[in-house]
Amino acid sequence: MNLEILQGMIRDQQTNTIKSASKRISKWLDQKIDSMNVIKTFIKGLDHEEHPEYIENLLLQSKEVANFANVYVGYEDDVILSGLKWNRPTNYDTIRRPWYIKTTNRNRTTITDPYYDVGFKKVVVAICTPFLEKKKRQGVVCGILPLNHIRNEILDISLPYDGIAYLIDGYGKILLHPREHMQLKNSPYGLLAKRKSTTVNNELDDYIFSHDHIDQSNWFIIAQLDKSSVYKKVNLQLIINLTIYGLSLVLFIVLNILYTKKQNLSDEKLKKTETLLNHFIEYGDRGVLIADSKSKILFFNSIFTKFLELSKSDIEDTYLEASNNIFKTFNFNVYTKIYKKIAHAKHFKESQECSFEHRCEEGEICYFQITVLPVFSSDKVYQGLMIFLQDVTAKEKEKIYKKEQEDILFQQAKMADLGEMIAAVSHQWRQPLNSLSIMVGNLLQFKQMNQLTDDMFEENLNHCITNIHYLADTIETFRNFYKPSKKWQEFEVDKAIDEVFYIISPHFKTLGIKLDIIKDMKDNMTCLNYKNEFQQIVANLIHNAKDAIIEDKKYSKVIEVDIELLDNKFYIKFRDYGCGINKKIEKKLFQSFATTKDEKGTGKGLYLSKLIAKNKLRGDLLVTNYKEPTEFLIILPTQKGNENA
Repeated sequence: MNLEILQGMIRDQQTNTIKSASKRISKWLDQKIDSMNVIKTFIKGLDHEEHPEYIENLLLQSKEVANFANVYVGYEDDVILSGLKWNRPTNYDTIRRPWYIKTTNRNRTTITDPYYDVGFKKVVVAICTPFLEKKKRQGVVCGILPLNHIRNEILDISLPYDGIAYLIDGYGKILLHPREHMQLKNSPYGLLAKRKSTTVNNELDDYIFSHDHIDQSNWFIIAQLDKSSVYKKVNLQLIINLTIYGLSLVLFIVLNILYTKKQNLSDEKLKKTETLLNHFIEYGDRGVLIADSKSKILFFNSIFTKFLELSKSDIEDTYLEASNNIFKTFNFNVYTKIYKKIAHAKHFKESQECSFEHRCEEGEICYFQITVLPVFSSDKVYQGLMIFLQDVTAKEKEKIYKKEQEDILFQQAKMADLGEMIAAVSHQWRQPLNSLSIMVGNLLQFKQMNQLTDDMFEENLNHCITNIHYLADTIETFRNFYKPSKKWQEFEVDKAIDEVFYIISPHFKTLGIKLDIIKDMKDNMTCLNYKNEFQQIVANLIHNAKDAIIEDKKYSKVIEVDIELLDNKFYIKFRDYGCGINKKIEKKLFQSFATTKDEKGTGKGLYLSKLIAKNKLRGDLLVTNYKEPTEFLIILPTQKGNENA
């Protein structure tokens, strides 16, 4: 068995390795032969007696370009020219040199046998090409290649089982060997390496040989494996393999046991999960129905049939189509809307939602929400629909109740605003009414004293008319301020704040409180929004700042309003240096009934201002600093958003 393994290994690995190496060396020799043929074409038309120096220079350049150790040319008149300078021995006869004789006899390019070069003093081979000088004198041009030039090609051959590769000639003499002391000795395989085709698995007593011939030469690459080393390693590998197989078998059995145990646990968990999922679907608060791509109903839970006031048999083995109206418990408009949503989801493969009212058996109004979800496979192929039906009556009633409470709060806030308006009107009217009283008294007194002239009467009458106009303008200003805005209007933010302070200024002047507006004069203060609602928030913030200031005389009696325009939004800061906000209510400052004024406050001002800022103005109201100074921030968009939102 080991022998068969060995033969297969040599056949598959060693053959390819030897062939690849021989092809590389053959290609390298082909390139050298081509180079010699090119060199020959340059010098065969030159007379060596007339142009010896030119030929030597040409040989030197050819040596560098073709990468030979040296290039020389010998002529039949015993003249030899070389690319490198060398001392010619006294008994050196050109036409009797083996390279000259062998090349001229064959009359073609020849690779010589290795020989000791007297110039380089090392073993070399020569690639020689014959030619005729001007068709009258025989010449041979040779390129010298030290065997070491191909030494790396031989030593780089990688063989299995510590095998070695070396180079021999056709006579069995070793030309290159990894062990240099073996060079130029006879190879034990030399007599067998006569066939020029690749041969493998030739066994001698101690070694296994393979060989391949190198084209254009009488050289052979030999691969040699030590039989004892090979069998030893093959046996060791066999033992290792058997050990690995045994351990793998044991490991497989252990893993199989663990996998089976884990699979059983997974099956048990899956069963529990399936039970919980079924329980969740069956006893949840939503009705569930599943239909396939052909609208056949595959699954529904009891909640779904309960909401639709149907029995299980009414839905089983039916189709989700308008002709089979399973939503008949709802009125015509409702189930028409539902089937339109289902058709849209099937056609456009988009989820759909709708809400609707339904009068329950007790006569009460119930609210439902239906969601239609298309189902797709992993490759985006439509598989069917899932429908969720949910009773949202409690949520809707909670929204309605919350809306009613907010309406009550708004109404209460309006009543409070009305009280403030009456107080403000009384402040504004006090001086004009006093003036009217004095004017009328003067007219009556002068009349009784018979001193009332026409000029005096006209002058006092004009003063009375002026004060009456002032009173009427004041009433109109207050009426517009407290009237809710029904549509967007264009106004200037700074002037809107000025109008608020004008209304409340008499009371603030009595208290000695000053309002400072800080703004960049380059910014356009025009805004498109609900002006009166914005002014209502401003008035509330200014009143809160006033209450914080008058709590103690030590506080600065200045309210600063800082207006900044950034990214199409106004950022309006209201800053006061009063008593600040109690830490106990910092987190619930904008909640209903949260107040900083103890028993005096209702806790609705900031809550309602926040609602108006977010829901009506599409902005926001924030507190940016709680004390020293206290800062509130109104964010107001410059342009209208969704008017119907």
